[in-house]
Amino acid sequence: MSDDAAPFDLKISIAGMRTRLVIDGLAPEAQGLLKTWYSAFLVQPDQAGNAQTGQIRAWVEPGENYVPFKPGPWQIRTARQGERIEFESYQERGWYNLAEERGELTLRPGGNPENYLRVIYAWRCLAREALLVHASGVIRRGEGYVFFGPSGSGKTTVARLSPGAQILSDDLVILQREVMPEGAAVRVYGVPFRGEMIEAERTNASAPLAGLYALAKAPRHWLASLDHTEAAARLTACVPFVLSQPENARRVLALCDEITRLARVKILHFKPDADFWQVIDE
Repeated sequence: MSDDAAPFDLKISIAGMRTRLVIDGLAPEAQGLLKTWYSAFLVQPDQAGNAQTGQIRAWVEPGENYVPFKPGPWQIRTARQGERIEFESYQERGWYNLAEERGELTLRPGGNPENYLRVIYAWRCLAREALLVHASGVIRRGEGYVFFGPSGSGKTTVARLSPGAQILSDDLVILQREVMPEGAAVRVYGVPFRGEMIEAERTNASAPLAGLYALAKAPRHWLASLDHTEAAARLTACVPFVLSQPENARRVLALCDEITRLARVKILHFKPDADFWQVIDE
């Protein structure tokens, strides 16, 4: 822990859920990177303080990796004990208490808090009947479009092929059921987390959901109907970090069932050009 430098203090708000992350001993270049990544999500000094706030204390500590590195999918280990979420990855280890809205995180010198924040926000979303979904999302003509599927299905490709649209993320978005005067609806929120599109601007925006599209690569563009039960199951499979416990799986499936009843859901068969938007618009 550093005694000769002020801690790095980051206050962000994602989909109305606030987090204050204070890190001791973080290198200046790492501080600059986090400020750039989260700039659109920073809480401004004049904003009211009545939203949920998560207090996280972190520090950099030399040592070996917490998880041995092996080729293959990125390793993120999570578990829940009561209200406490345990987190571990290669160069980060921590916990977060959902009831107390506070946590701690240790980082190796090359560590980054982003995967920890992804896990924490997945759990915080579920606590307020929302979902962090492994999907890409854009806002086009004032409406939100979400494209979901397993890794390699084309989420980043679709985001790149959406000229003129606001990119919410090519990796994760938040879906929140809302009760409006005209009835229930779904809203999609952007997050500062990215997949392959590291260079893309991180957009702090939200929009009413116009459609959910399960992705399927194909030699031509076309939309196919999707049975409601299958749609809910497919969307559930794209909810990361929170499905390890049976009661959570039931909650997530129930939310996915409701969301897919409220939203238009189709299979988007597409090839890598922007003409797939013509099929959606029609």
